[in-house]
This record gives sequence, C-alpha cells and structure tokens, in this order.
Amino acid sequence: MANQGGNLCGGVNEIQGEDFQQALDVLNKTLATLATGDGPSFQIVKVKSVTSQVVAGTLYRYQVQLSQGDDIKESYVEIWSQPWLQEKGTNIKIKFEGEETNTIDSTF
Repeated sequence: MANQGGNLCGGVNEIQGEDFQQALDVLNKTLATLATGDGPSFQIVKVKSVTSQVVAGTLYRYQVQLSQGDDIKESYVEIWSQPWLQEKGTNIKIKFEGEETNTIDSTF
C-alpha cells in the first residue's frame, strides 16, 4: 500500500530533500556517539546514497566514504533507530568495501 507521498509503506525509500538532511544528522550524531565510547572516530567525506525503511523503528542505509585520519574507505553504514527505547535504542553497523572481516557493530 502506498502512502500519499508515493512511497511504499514498510518498503525501502530513497531519501532526498529535507529528509536527506535529517538522515545526515542521524549519521553524524551516531558516529559522534560511537567515537565517545571505545569505538573509532570517523568523518564523512562523501555521501553517495541514503535509504530508509520503517521496521519497528527506522532503518537507515548509507553508502558513504568515511575517513579515519588520512585513510578514506568506501563504507556501508546501517543505523537502526528505535528512539522509544531508553537504553540500547540505536544500533550502527559499518562494513568496509573489500574488508569483509572488518565490521563494526555497536548498540547504545
């Protein structure tokens, strides 16, 4: 069933416009939170695509370039946000292109 915006409810939607900026804010905030713990610190170099899907929260999928110091990597980031959970409401998974064994998976 489609909503009035033409997006399929529960389906994967390409993000554009204001929603794109909101998705970037989610990515920046989540990367900053990851860096405050024992996790690594990444900066966004370039965003290639962003999708979202409503699945017991919002699942954002990003294809981005992330830098860690001088090292820039093609990356696939998934952020599952369940803001109503007071603890463990955000999960981030980062996979690096060509490095299948180097994956970050953190929940906070």
